[in-house]
Amino acid sequence: MALEVMILKVHEAARLLGVTPRTLRFYEEKGLIHPGKLLENNYRSYSEHDLTRLRWIISLRELGISLSSIHEALTSINEPEAFIRTVESARAHLYEQWITASKALQSLDGTISEWRRSRFPELDQIEHAAEEMKRNRLVRASWSDQWNYDGLALQHGFDTPLVSLGGLLSEEQYNDALINTVEWLDPGMGELGLELAPGSGNLSVLLVKAGAKLTAVEQSAEMLAILRGRLPAVEAKLGNMLALPLAAQSYSFIACTFAMHHLNPDQQLMALEEMDRVLLPGGRLAVTGIMKLHDEDVDVLKSAFFKDKISPTTWHPSLASSLINWLEGKGYSTMLASLTPVTALLYASKP
Repeated sequence: MALEVMILKVHEAARLLGVTPRTLRFYEEKGLIHPGKLLENNYRSYSEHDLTRLRWIISLRELGISLSSIHEALTSINEPEAFIRTVESARAHLYEQWITASKALQSLDGTISEWRRSRFPELDQIEHAAEEMKRNRLVRASWSDQWNYDGLALQHGFDTPLVSLGGLLSEEQYNDALINTVEWLDPGMGELGLELAPGSGNLSVLLVKAGAKLTAVEQSAEMLAILRGRLPAVEAKLGNMLALPLAAQSYSFIACTFAMHHLNPDQQLMALEEMDRVLLPGGRLAVTGIMKLHDEDVDVLKSAFFKDKISPTTWHPSLASSLINWLEGKGYSTMLASLTPVTALLYASKP
């Protein structure tokens, strides 16, 4: 005896799924679902497969995932790793939107407070707030992976972070920088720590070995795959340093090695702002990388070490004095240690 196949009309499917028929038609218009047609009257018909697909669509949409991301995810529904990566990327974008909205609310609240104090809504005040939000949005949007770290990860694996430095450091100098970072941070057993741009996890291994309970945020999905395979206990998240997909005041320490030079000066300060947002009061951070103290030192660094090696438009050595001024303006205590002629370690303690 043949098994009965469930076929529902649009109103029946909508009622079963708890949505309106218009919602189902909208998803069809957007190319997310392709229901069949009944032969006798050409009405839409929904199979069990269609209903399962719609359950995915409705659930992902309810969680704030965009229709374009849902469409991309569903094309890889039978490839678990690709599907998860797509949803993870959508989550990172959603968190970026949340951070932007939160900052807009803070700015708007401040403007309204000023208006109430003066008892008059000044246009200049809200224009200033809007201009600041626009600038932040453009800085955040200007970031992109110009170095193809997914491709580098597939080609070089664990060695990618050192290879990406283009011969500026020897392997010994690179490893010493990682060891120095751990020593300065001195993680406690079970202490909640965050590593930014961990790459293949070379520093992560040392932090976990020191006892830290580590979260890592990395923009390259292929790098994350290496890190997860190497350290399954690390909570590894897809995201970038300008919009960390993390809750505020969550971590006792933050480590970032050889990543800030991929951000321009404005983006580096925005990255510090994000670190400050997620770092607990009394927490500490260590930024290790290509860094000099003064503007003229950075110019010398570019001339001496980057010529014929790395495009000056894609590398931005950190200006230590700029980072220190920002941190100290927030009340941090800072210390700077020179590691090599081209690298330094900036340590800061949050009040």
